[in-house]
Amino acid sequence: MAALPDFTLYYSAGACSNAVRLALHELSIPFQSVNTRRNANLKIEPADGSLTAEEYRDQVHHKNYVPGFVITFADGHRESITETPAILSYIASLRPERGLAGKTDLEKARVLSWLVYFAGELHGVGWGALVAPKRFVDVSDKKLEEGVKEGGKKNIKAAYEHLETELQKGGGEWIVGSSLTLADVYSYILYRWGVKHEFGMEKYERYTEIVKKLEARESTKKTLEEEGLPAHFQ
Repeated sequence: MAALPDFTLYYSAGACSNAVRLALHELSIPFQSVNTRRNANLKIEPADGSLTAEEYRDQVHHKNYVPGFVITFADGHRESITETPAILSYIASLRPERGLAGKTDLEKARVLSWLVYFAGELHGVGWGALVAPKRFVDVSDKKLEEGVKEGGKKNIKAAYEHLETELQKGGGEWIVGSSLTLADVYSYILYRWGVKHEFGMEKYERYTEIVKKLEARESTKKTLEEEGLPAHFQ
């Protein structure tokens, strides 16, 4: 097996970067991780001071978000990947025999569909509106701000209900097929956000079963330990 490049994950504990860390541990891929913070101007920068916020934007993530994923090749050349579905898909491609991206062509399409849905509908439109309404409206208008946040809550609830309905209908062991995929990996942190914001997650019975199975895996235990997060069920 050819040697892998060096990988650096820029993360924030409990953010969507959690899914990237979990995927890396699931496939036993070595990596370094760098915690981030918000500076006085609320811009993300590495907490260790290795880059300024401007350097982070230019070299790691053009939107100044996490996760940022940097690949350093043997010749010193560096590339960065942004957006959680893209990073997860790249990681899965490093160990294709494990089937994290899906085992059949149809499963691969289903996994990609869920990644896009989670990133766009649930994370972006739902959670983005609830916790970062300033991305959508001028929050100096409190009526507009509250309207966006309420819309976010409705979208989040609808997305969780959609996932639960599909899980009940499909009856599989995991979100796609009979083995763990990137869809399950990404869904884990989204469930935790629902718990934190009191969406009554345990009423989503099949989704909860999957999260319980995830928390029993060593990859999840290691991910939570490294980010200083408690398990929800274990």
